[in-house]
Amino acid sequence: MAISNIEFSKKDAKGLSSKTLRGINSGMKRDGALIFENLFPLPLLKRIRSEVMRRHENGQLREHGLVRDIGGRYAAVLPFEGPFLEPAFYANRRLGETIAALLWPSRCIGSLEVVVSLPGSSRQHQHIDGPIRFDRAAGKKKKSFRGDLSDLPPYAVTLCVPLCDVDEDNGPTVIWPGSHRTALRARPPGESAILRDFPCERMVGDFGRSFLFDFRTFHCGEPNFSREPRPLLMFVFTRSWFRDPNLTDIYPNVVITKRDLMRIPERHRSLFMLAPAACRPLWRSLSGGHRGGVSSRAGEW
Repeated sequence: MAISNIEFSKKDAKGLSSKTLRGINSGMKRDGALIFENLFPLPLLKRIRSEVMRRHENGQLREHGLVRDIGGRYAAVLPFEGPFLEPAFYANRRLGETIAALLWPSRCIGSLEVVVSLPGSSRQHQHIDGPIRFDRAAGKKKKSFRGDLSDLPPYAVTLCVPLCDVDEDNGPTVIWPGSHRTALRARPPGESAILRDFPCERMVGDFGRSFLFDFRTFHCGEPNFSREPRPLLMFVFTRSWFRDPNLTDIYPNVVITKRDLMRIPERHRSLFMLAPAACRPLWRSLSGGHRGGVSSRAGEW
């Protein structure tokens, strides 16, 4: 069965209808993934594409935001500047209500990244984005919890927005719908079991299409056989208590200046709680004001 395709209707303009919300929740529970046809306005996406490609071509992404660079594709954190500060992006009503339905009662932005698959990139290994195990405190030590956590509700989701048309040749993302239900079993499955037990679906489509998946859903990127880079925007949302283990060695993973954060309407400001600009620094009087605290320019490009 194909991944659920959510097409928003006129009834969803002022708030998602109960029918749309049921489709979102049932699709994520069944497949661990959703497809959206018209989530963002195309003029905004074109501005975002221009901004991302400008930073790619002048080397800023690698110089300032590089997270990892493997097999001909690299990931870089993006700052909330320019088109990313448009309320139609970070406070998109349809997206916000979707995330709220999945991560209720509290959620925040986990990161904003772009993955650029360069011409000639190789196939990515099959993986999930979340931890394969959760730890528990046992006396003075931490031990992996060995029970079955497959029924947990989502704790993090990734919205993927390809910034170009995606076909079989330029490196589409492959998703194994339903595989999220197996990732946190007492004995997580290997790649051969996922290939055997779940059909795959390639996220191909025209510019403007986007897709969302649970952190526990198995996926990978395919090779880019084209002559052009394939940029993929990745907008991560998490429950407020969760921290992405893939980003423990970088700082910050939510980049916004204090000035820009203050311009965010107060009702949306909690989305940026993981940004240094949202934190109250302590011990600023020691050694020039930054020992043990956070620089007032932390996270700025």
